[in-house]
Amino acid sequence: MIARPDAACFVGIDLHKDTLTACVLRGRDREVTYVKLACKCRDQIRSFFAALPQPSAIAIETVGFYRWLWAELEPLAGQLVLCDARGARALAGRRIKTDREDALNVALLLADGRLPLAWAPPENVQVLRTWTRHRNGLTRQHAKVLHHVKSILNRLNFPGPVRLDAAALQRYLLAGVERFTADDLTMLWQHQRRLVEIEQDRAQSERRISELMRAPEFSRLREILESVPGVGLVTSATVIAEIGDFSRFADSKAIGRYAGLAPTVYASGNSSRLGHISKTGAPDLRWVLQQAAWTAIRCDAGFKKTWLRIAKTAGKKAAAVAVARKILVLMWTLQRKDEPSKSRDPVAA
Repeated sequence: MIARPDAACFVGIDLHKDTLTACVLRGRDREVTYVKLACKCRDQIRSFFAALPQPSAIAIETVGFYRWLWAELEPLAGQLVLCDARGARALAGRRIKTDREDALNVALLLADGRLPLAWAPPENVQVLRTWTRHRNGLTRQHAKVLHHVKSILNRLNFPGPVRLDAAALQRYLLAGVERFTADDLTMLWQHQRRLVEIEQDRAQSERRISELMRAPEFSRLREILESVPGVGLVTSATVIAEIGDFSRFADSKAIGRYAGLAPTVYASGNSSRLGHISKTGAPDLRWVLQQAAWTAIRCDAGFKKTWLRIAKTAGKKAAAVAVARKILVLMWTLQRKDEPSKSRDPVAA
């Protein structure tokens, strides 16, 4: 990363939920000053950063809740970047860890042009990310409730509906009320009401995601991504929300590492072996790609052939992870060529 050459000051920010610590480097001699501000005092934060010598270069150490501060500082900074916290600590080489030390390290790396950057999505992608993560979280809640329902039915040795959702569970309970004890029936109806609520919220979330994906800036990329077998609206929206600009990645290996789908490597001397996937990056991205992989294995002959080949030595789950990585790489390749996927062979019935 190259720091802004005409910056009058460099600022590193260590952000916490309640407070932020800022280290300001001013002038050629890099005079250091620190300030600690309460996050709830928005006016005080805006006044402090507006009073800095301009143009200022500001770096925020990445945390999951940085977005509000980004919105406050974006109009005030000549250069505003997001710092990869893990990479910055690795470059520091210090054992001392305090808020001031972290802020100073970020400011020095920024001034020297060595700051490791994290990607800060633009506002439209951030909104899409918020909705996709919310929708995917609802789906995981839905699966958890279904697991509880299955546990009760298995304990009673009842098969239950073949395709289990709120409506199917309601029909099943009404058709055989006399089979259940009062306690079991009460618990099952509680789960059924929870399923109804989650399914309604999920449907509303998917409608909002569909609206966002109709925006002109997403339309072409959505067309390309959804041409890949196993990929639908939710998967394409989540991939766009978590990856954003595919051109950030120089090659297919880079995007695999970003998603955490690349295997870890253990190498020493003449020995080298591959371990489990690294699981770095956004969990939602890996989760939707894994769901897409299982769908692609069922509906596409090419992906099924790949899965069967890898499963012989690595097992079915590891093979599905490999297919998920293959789907992501195919997405990156197609986006780079700006062309949808060619029709593939469906799995024979």
